Amino acid sequence: MKAILQCIFILLLIDVRSLGAQNTSNPEYQVLAEITEPRSLAIDRGGLIYVVTASKILQLDPQGTVLSHLDGTNLGVFGDLSDIAPGTGLIWVIADADHGSLYRFTKELLHLETIRVPRNAQTEVGRSPRVEFPDQRTTLLGQPISVSVGVSGELFAIDASSQSVLKWDGSRRLERTIGAFGSGAGQLINPSKTATDATLVYVADQSLNEIKVYDYFGGYVRSIQTKQEVKSITTADDQLWVVFENGIKVYSDQGRLDQELNIQLNDPLIGAEPFEDQLYLLTDKNVLRMIR
Repeated sequence: MKAILQCIFILLLIDVRSLGAQNTSNPEYQVLAEITEPRSLAIDRGGLIYVVTASKILQLDPQGTVLSHLDGTNLGVFGDLSDIAPGTGLIWVIADADHGSLYRFTKELLHLETIRVPRNAQTEVGRSPRVEFPDQRTTLLGQPISVSVGVSGELFAIDASSQSVLKWDGSRRLERTIGAFGSGAGQLINPSKTATDATLVYVADQSLNEIKVYDYFGGYVRSIQTKQEVKSITTADDQLWVVFENGIKVYSDQGRLDQELNIQLNDPLIGAEPFEDQLYLLTDKNVLRMIR
């Protein structure tokens, strides 16, 4: 009997290893750069890498060499940075939670404009961000913690102070809020990350362990159950890449799970960006490249 149980155990072990091999291709990882207090990762169409730290933006070439860094605008230094979005690759948008603002920059990191994020968005819907608020001393600003850019320049940002998603149109006019508070279909409790593709807006909710999917008008489309905390999300080639602490799941634009990657690193993942045949990873210490 003991020998039979040992044989069964060995067969089960082989089966488990075989199942794991379906999702793991034994990739090699190359450390490109060591980063202090990293927050977010993005890559432009030319392959340049952008890393958000707590207080500055780093621009790196594909080999990890720092080409430029940015720690503020002509109005002063950044506060608490949290996210960066490439848009078309020519204009970048940076979220500053401490200053309640989104900053638009060129690819060369030249500041174009600052967009204030109001905490009470309903009172500001339809107003241009270029018009000063009636009383800057009493106007409460929000805390943008994640930002994404639509195909026509629309901006989507998560405001942590109101737990809502705000949308600005292509002229940077505040258009609407997305996702009422709650746990029902289309509702949000604790949104943390956002991303867009050509037609959809994705919002990860930490409390619900779900990704809510909306159209550009805020209409609810579907939910994707994650069952664990999402570290970041991004889109590429009509796919949604969902990053967890030690792995990545890739979904189609219809919500189907297409691929699952087990990432074997010493440090937890913060972000990931696919580019051509490679995958760039961000941990709490390093930027790495995985050859796929």
